[in-house]
Amino acid sequence: MIDGIITPALRDIDYLAPSAPYPAIPSGITVHQSTLYRYAVPTDEQPVLTLVDYIPDYNGNFIKPGHYTLALSSDREFLYLIESRELVAVIPVFKVAENKKELRKYYEKSKELSKDEKAELRKKKRKDKFQAIINAKYAKTGATPPKEYEHMEASIEYIKDGAYYLVTYEKGFLRAWGAIKVKE
Repeated sequence: MIDGIITPALRDIDYLAPSAPYPAIPSGITVHQSTLYRYAVPTDEQPVLTLVDYIPDYNGNFIKPGHYTLALSSDREFLYLIESRELVAVIPVFKVAENKKELRKYYEKSKELSKDEKAELRKKKRKDKFQAIINAKYAKTGATPPKEYEHMEASIEYIKDGAYYLVTYEKGFLRAWGAIKVKE
């Protein structure tokens, strides 16, 4: 700076931004326009699907072999195949099932309980009490407590009779089946 004059090299970056040779977002898509935000996958904890073969479609495109995250849409109509937080494929779901016995056990708290169920309920209350104490200790230290295990599984198999891939999604009490039709 010489005598109060600011040289062009020291000017504010916003002044130079419109004429910058490299834009801040090379693709032109901001973070919230990403397919992951657009299709709103409920959580990051989803089962992993491993593909060992190329899966072609009718347009000549294909899904490469690899490890993909398989997520069920919130309306339970589609399965999302995600790789590195990018949507690769949308698979229609033709069947959704919930384990009614487990759901009934989980949601019905007010029914008449047998001795075994009462004992299990006491154990669960005691476990929840200890878990609350553990969570409070974690909150004091700023660490996050380990999450409770939830069964998750994803699988794919080729059905030769109909020339399609059957994709199975399992998470907790929920199961969903989708199909990827391939060109013969």
